[in-house]
Amino acid sequence: MIQISDHARKAMDDDAISEDEVNQCLDQGELEIKQVVNGEMRYGKKLELKEKTIMVIYTHSDIDRIITTYVIRRKKWQQNT
Repeated sequence: MIQISDHARKAMDDDAISEDEVNQCLDQGELEIKQVVNGEMRYGKKLELKEKTIMVIYTHSDIDRIITTYVIRRKKWQQNT
């Protein structure tokens, strides 16, 4: 079971990220971030989808709590290399 914060819901709406994509990222994404923030262990998983790459930042205990989500946007100079 996952709990999605209001902030994450807004970010999902802003970047057109579906709840299914968030779940897919949690299940299949690559762990990119693992750090303690305000005494809480946070994780970040990245998943490359067909049309975009998303990042999901979450905590894990009895339930996964989604803190935020976003689309990773590549800079133009990175696309040209």
